[in-house]
Amino acid sequence: MKDPISRIIGLSERVPFRRVLEILWSNPRRRVATSAGAVATYLILVACLRFQRLRRLHRQYRQYSTRQGMAYMTDHDAWAIQKQVLQLEFPTISLKALQFALFRTYGIPTISKLLLKTSQFSDPATSFKRYADTGALIGQFMSFEPTSDRALTAIARTKFLHTGYRTSGSILNSDMLYTLSLFATEPIRFTEMFEWRSMSELEKCAIGTYWKNLGEALEIDFAELPSAKTGFRDGLHFLEEMTEWSHQYEEQYMKPSPENKAVADKTMDVLVYVLPAWLKGVGVNFASCMMDERLRVAMM
Repeated sequence: MKDPISRIIGLSERVPFRRVLEILWSNPRRRVATSAGAVATYLILVACLRFQRLRRLHRQYRQYSTRQGMAYMTDHDAWAIQKQVLQLEFPTISLKALQFALFRTYGIPTISKLLLKTSQFSDPATSFKRYADTGALIGQFMSFEPTSDRALTAIARTKFLHTGYRTSGSILNSDMLYTLSLFATEPIRFTEMFEWRSMSELEKCAIGTYWKNLGEALEIDFAELPSAKTGFRDGLHFLEEMTEWSHQYEEQYMKPSPENKAVADKTMDVLVYVLPAWLKGVGVNFASCMMDERLRVAMM
């Protein structure tokens, strides 16, 4: 006895689809009616399925449906929600947002000067390696749950790479906090600008909770945020204060600098490396179009 799927396939093979289409398409009125029906069916299907993943997410984590509940969001749940949003719902835009977040930090002179001083971007032999290493580390602690060996190893490696510079004062805590803020806020900003929907409060809370916990694991001091001493109510509260502080930090410190331009040019070489020579100029112009006025001026 055949299983149901085999029976359905067998029946479909006996249906003269081509003949049915010829009959429907031969008459102008039928053609219009068929086209209208197909469009209507598609729109109904989109309406039913478009928010399916979001609805499922809110059902799965209904304990965080209120601000009071969000205060108790766990590290694991925050990671799981963020992973679904960034890797399933908005994978392409999220990846570009994270790449752009790293690029945006080069508009701060204290960051770009250190990169040039350490030859991380002034030397082509190391610029590609640094870009790949950064992507690998971020990918590890974002893709694997917070208590996994791979996430913990990536966090430990990140701390090790920055320890010497932080101890000597070459890397400022404010620059670390600013970099952390961009990795949290840029995916949200890019989603609002380029995707078909904005993130829900649950999704934003998960992102805020995740990056707050990661910042603590990396020993980044939140003292510059207003509620650092009294405590943050939830991930949304942390995200709101982080976003506001980040904007103020850019207004004060994102200024034109030759070092910014040098690092930006080297980074552009990495970004357009895979393009043929005749398309590299187009790639650079495309990346430049994604910059806001303040960043464009800072990159000179």
